Amino acid sequence: MLAKVAVIGRSNVGKSTLFNRFVGKRKGIVHKASGTTRDRNDYEILWRDKRFVVTDTAGWNIDSSPFSENILRQVDNAIAMSDVVLFVVDGKEGIHSLDFQIAHKIRLSRKKVILVVNKIDTQKEEVNGYEFYELGFDDLIFVSADHGRCIHDLLNRICENINYARKEKKADEILKIVIVGKPNVGKSSLVNAISNEERSIVHDVPGTTRDSLAVHVQTEKRGYILVDTAGLRRGSKIKNDMKYLSSLSTSYAIDDADIAVLVADASQGVGDTEVKIANLLIKKKKPVIIAVNKWDLIKKKDEAAKYFTEQFRKKMKFMHWAGIVFISAETGQRINKIFQEAEIVFEQFSRKLMQSELDEIVRDVMIRKSYVSRGKSLKFKEYLQVASKPPTFIFSVNDTTLVHFSYKRFIENCLRDRFQFRGTPLILRFRKYYKEKL
Repeated sequence: MLAKVAVIGRSNVGKSTLFNRFVGKRKGIVHKASGTTRDRNDYEILWRDKRFVVTDTAGWNIDSSPFSENILRQVDNAIAMSDVVLFVVDGKEGIHSLDFQIAHKIRLSRKKVILVVNKIDTQKEEVNGYEFYELGFDDLIFVSADHGRCIHDLLNRICENINYARKEKKADEILKIVIVGKPNVGKSSLVNAISNEERSIVHDVPGTTRDSLAVHVQTEKRGYILVDTAGLRRGSKIKNDMKYLSSLSTSYAIDDADIAVLVADASQGVGDTEVKIANLLIKKKKPVIIAVNKWDLIKKKDEAAKYFTEQFRKKMKFMHWAGIVFISAETGQRINKIFQEAEIVFEQFSRKLMQSELDEIVRDVMIRKSYVSRGKSLKFKEYLQVASKPPTFIFSVNDTTLVHFSYKRFIENCLRDRFQFRGTPLILRFRKYYKEKL
């Protein structure tokens, strides 16, 4: 198990900015509105050959919002599971009454604590930050997460406070799975059910999850990172900054993932939003699993499964290769099937054909359906697989103008008929063949 570092503090003191600075890319949503982060968000950090997991948390706040109780419970859990707590305070604003409450809570946990006085942009400003010693912590450091000031010193301090006698997992043992879908289809409930822990706040208000958050899960076979994301909406429905940033965060999470799980609601079927998300996954060349959630609410399951599959194949012909899993995050029905499917899909995504296997496919293509246009025949001169993740093939032909999109699709279908390539997109490129002159 990797050591865990929890980032704790009240709202709007710069926790997510600090988290992003550690990660080196934009993982947490940063916005001037307080309370932007609602969930715990994990990310594995490598610093000078030392690995640990940093956890961004929601801002400690006491208000009447429907999420307040859940947020405080999430923060408590993050503290309880951590090896080191980074208590972040606002160096420009000074000590706040809530800071004393948080300090008391952290002291009761008896964890190692580093008091991080943020927003100290210059050495001259450090004088104003000494008042934070009143909170009762001796290990104090001045930083500016926004400008990167003293971040390396803070990382060194974290490593000094972690016991590295524990066994660490190798990075190549981890498979990252991003969970995507429109709002309120049960993405967060699915992550919670798989991790056996309330990591994402679940509420019946659409859009509860604002940020993409990662959860580490260990099975007998390997470790996984499940990335819960904000629900993606159609472009015309993104009306404000927060929703735009949520969509942006989801897009980053998809880029960073090995596999995407597209979650749909069994009671709603496949709509325009699912089609748009699927197109986004195709554009980003990601392997895909379709998870139909809330299956426990369906009575005539055989008929419903047949109807949903037909509807999916009809509306998403471009993703006919994706497997469908019918699950229930509420009851836990078949959720482990996602891991089984992920192993198959990632193996196919990483697959590299031998040249002899590709030779067979091209011969089969020419036998089954040679292509002639304007009295001219398409001829394959050279062909090879140049990459995997996703499988990418280059065909050198006598005339690229003869390569009609329907024939390209026919070749792809021949590849899939012979080698499956389940759950993974294929890239087929065609170029003009030039014979080298001696």
